[in-house]
Amino acid sequence: VMKSHGAELQTFQQEVKAAGFKHAVLLGMGGSSLAPEVLQRVLGNAAGFPELLVLDSTDPGRVKDVEAKLDLAKTLFIVSSKSGGTIELDSFFKYFFDREKSARPDNPGRAFIAITDPGTALESLAKQNHFWKTFLAPEDVGGRFSALTVFGMVPACVIGADVAKILNGAERMMAECSMEVSLEEN
Repeated sequence: VMKSHGAELQTFQQEVKAAGFKHAVLLGMGGSSLAPEVLQRVLGNAAGFPELLVLDSTDPGRVKDVEAKLDLAKTLFIVSSKSGGTIELDSFFKYFFDREKSARPDNPGRAFIAITDPGTALESLAKQNHFWKTFLAPEDVGGRFSALTVFGMVPACVIGADVAKILNGAERMMAECSMEVSLEEN
């Protein structure tokens, strides 16, 4: 399914690089933040792409630590939630959106993208606040299993990862682990 979004993701990746972001902050909890954090730690960010910081703690000290690293005028916020309506996510969004109002008074929503399921409160929030982009995930994939959906691949694009290579590798692994492959070759 994700391979069909290849052109869209490739265009988005080029737009992120051209925008010159220094940091991207993923605002999310649990399943929506795990894969992006692993991808940043394992792959790092490619030259010319922002470093991804994952904020998945409402501890005020952690929020302030992340904020202290940011130049808000050069930061992309990724609001990521399968359900699209948790109080933690809403708090993160309100906090950073309020700060972006001074960095980008003409359109603070331009510094935000959303990743969520169709029909969620987050999808509506993104429309109301004129987010730069909204990526909708397949509803039938649980958060813990969403690494190869937009929940993992959009942040991978943001850090400049080769998403096609990741998806091709996953496809090869799926074939190599199928029931048709002998145990010795698995």
